[in-house]
Amino acid sequence: MYVRESMKLRFQWKIPSLGKLNEKMVMKVQFLILFCFTVNYVLPAQQKDIAAYVTLDSVVVAAQKNGFDVEEFIRLVQRDRSFYAAFRCLRFTSFQAENKMTFFGKKGQQLAAYQSTTLQAMDGNCRTMKVLEEKTQGAFYDKKKEYRFYTAKLYDRVFFTHGRVCANASESEDSLGLKEDAHGLEKYYQELKRLIFLPGEKAEIPIIGGRTEIFSPKLRPYYDYQITVKRFGETGPECYVFEAKVKSEYQQHKENRTIIKYMETYFERKTLQVMGRKYELDYQGALFSFAVKMEISLVKQSGKYLPQSISYQGRWDVPFRKEERGTFTCQIRRQE
Repeated sequence: MYVRESMKLRFQWKIPSLGKLNEKMVMKVQFLILFCFTVNYVLPAQQKDIAAYVTLDSVVVAAQKNGFDVEEFIRLVQRDRSFYAAFRCLRFTSFQAENKMTFFGKKGQQLAAYQSTTLQAMDGNCRTMKVLEEKTQGAFYDKKKEYRFYTAKLYDRVFFTHGRVCANASESEDSLGLKEDAHGLEKYYQELKRLIFLPGEKAEIPIIGGRTEIFSPKLRPYYDYQITVKRFGETGPECYVFEAKVKSEYQQHKENRTIIKYMETYFERKTLQVMGRKYELDYQGALFSFAVKMEISLVKQSGKYLPQSISYQGRWDVPFRKEERGTFTCQIRRQE
């Protein structure tokens, strides 16, 4: 059994100011959005019920005659940690990254932009990063050379390394590396990490709550689920594709009962390795709103799966902050 009382999330909110609270909330939600569908958990007893909701295309129906098990595949969708393992590999891999961020005003005018080439180098289990090239336009940084946009802060936390950082290579790929004695900012990010990679548990974040539990009995009636066979990209492998989409009759509803509007995951047919994922999220509330689209693809390089391409498009509107509209892309290439 994967759900235990000790795993339930507990967030303690310190409120130094409304501005700080809003920024922390946005950062938490953004971390959730970037990674939250790396694992999608559901109780084993519910899998047969979900299987009854899933539509199959003709290729998948034919595959059933050759042993393809729909219930087992859904179980794989729920428990897969391929994305976590791929992002974890970045901590032990030398790679070059092309980073781009652009921010826009309400009328679509460009406010600021950032572009850089970074190189991460490994020395044993320790990594350092060099900025090989960097260009900025507009007010990307403030006067203290700090990020003006909280999306940029998120990007930095996930993809950049400052100083020399050593990782624990003995940590298993299934372990989240959570520490009992973590405190302060590290405790804050650890709780985010727990939320990100164990999203089947209710997200104890204001507004979000259980609205990301797209396989739960409560949210199941709002979604169409289907399994099809498609090619991953123009030249990629043939994949089983699991898709969850809000039903058309609920697309325009304003009750905000669902946050995940669309999710699509590609599993290579031969190996069932996750190759990519797309998702769209939307919440429109009186005090807080966001709309986000993301697409992540993995690639196998020298026997390891790594993130190859991450693209993001988002809009955030929170009290006491200017509305933020931005995009970012990250292209990663492993260095031997």
